[in-house]
Amino acid sequence: MAEGSLTQRTVRGVAWTLPTSLASRVIGLVGTLVLARFLAPAEYGEVSAAAIVTVTAFSVTSFGVGVYLVSNKDVSRHDAFHATVWFLFLGVLGLGTVWALAVPLGRWVDAPGLVEFMPIFVASSLLDRVGFLPERMLIRKLSFRWLSVARAGSDLVFTGVSLALAASGKGAVSIAWGNLARSSVRLAALAPAVGWREWLEPHRLRWATMRKIIGYGVNVSVTSIATFAMRRWDNLLVSRYFGAGVMGAYNYAYNLADTPAAAIGEPMSDVIGASFPHAEKERRAQALIQACTMVSLVMLPLAVGLGAVAPTVVQTFFDEKWHSVGTMLVWLAVLSAPRPLASVVHAYFYACQRPRLVAVLEWAALVVVLGAIATVGRLGIEWTCAAVGMAFVARTLAALWMAWRLDGITLGRFLRPLVRPMIACAAMAAAVVGLRPLLGGLASPVRLTVEVSVGAIVYLAGAALIFPATARELLDLLRRGRSGERAERRDEATLERGAAERPGAPTRREGADQE
Repeated sequence: MAEGSLTQRTVRGVAWTLPTSLASRVIGLVGTLVLARFLAPAEYGEVSAAAIVTVTAFSVTSFGVGVYLVSNKDVSRHDAFHATVWFLFLGVLGLGTVWALAVPLGRWVDAPGLVEFMPIFVASSLLDRVGFLPERMLIRKLSFRWLSVARAGSDLVFTGVSLALAASGKGAVSIAWGNLARSSVRLAALAPAVGWREWLEPHRLRWATMRKIIGYGVNVSVTSIATFAMRRWDNLLVSRYFGAGVMGAYNYAYNLADTPAAAIGEPMSDVIGASFPHAEKERRAQALIQACTMVSLVMLPLAVGLGAVAPTVVQTFFDEKWHSVGTMLVWLAVLSAPRPLASVVHAYFYACQRPRLVAVLEWAALVVVLGAIATVGRLGIEWTCAAVGMAFVARTLAALWMAWRLDGITLGRFLRPLVRPMIACAAMAAAVVGLRPLLGGLASPVRLTVEVSVGAIVYLAGAALIFPATARELLDLLRRGRSGERAERRDEATLERGAAERPGAPTRREGADQE
């Protein structure tokens, strides 16, 4: 694939995923904030513990199947069917195990009520297990249009169902039922979008093929477990050391802090990561630098800005029982910037066939996070939040350092383009914090609106004055991505019309199914 074509398809993917993901996440965030008014921290902590235990089983048993399908260009339908069988078998085994161990797990994390929610979360995870496979096939083909719509729509369903049930007095089980509704809608949307033969066409099972998939998955699975544990197991330790109530507040703060990364950073890193295997080997280093710069320009102001307005956010959306979320959010907001950056670098290492390196980096980061929580973090929940935020920064710096040692991509090439955006971010944070004492007499929603508006104005002014060329380059890339997508749709329509005019000629979709 030509470099220009690859860049255009990558940027088109970003242009499709960002608006839909951001819109659904914003609505979901508002729904989550409203949901807090119907739940107590302790019950929210218990339902969160049930979700974490179930998703842990999903992640631990994924065994690198998703990465295998996305990162290898030559996967046949024979290989895909073997991957499907292996993936579904492991999922049933893992989810059944944690369901059977729900009682002792609840006692260990000081959240015995999680047993009540486990059956619903297990059913939801089984549906996600099936939907994961056609989703990976869409990412593999860089087909992000319908995938973005399906993700956004299912997230909106979760928000609507969970809020409606919570408002009717159903309590924390509303979140579990919302998850089940989201999984059902997502599967129903994704399964028809990919020809079933691409991932489910039956083939004779052969041990040699299965062994190839398992062998590839060992290193990737080890990595995915550590990646997942970094984002989830801290909650279990917080529950064990401080109780389910504190964990509920911590989980809310963490989810708020992670919203920019989940809504914007993850879609960007997904698109970029899927493009690396298609890039020519000698051009991957430059592509990595450009990708990290683009992601950083978007994520840095979001992370810094969220930390700056965190106290006002909590005063606006939470009642008194959740007041501790504000301080936690200030410390945790830092993780939104480095987390997607590390994902981009890891995708580069995967494309360079270095899965073991990613595994080492992720397990080292996990040891740092859990060790810090179990030692320094036990001094107080604020110490825990600071430790988690700094661990994500260290994780990204370690990945960039390895890119320098192995491929000669110096840290300066990564960091120099970020110096000026960081200056603009610092000015933005200073303006928001300095303005806050002057707004004391206003209602909290008004104060939040003013703080966000002033912060955005200061950052955009800084971008125009300090790094105008880089900011214009990012805007031009996104603009070309959207115009390129429109051109691609026109070309597809022309091909379809031409095929219809030739009797017996297969359409573009039919031809793809026959290949």
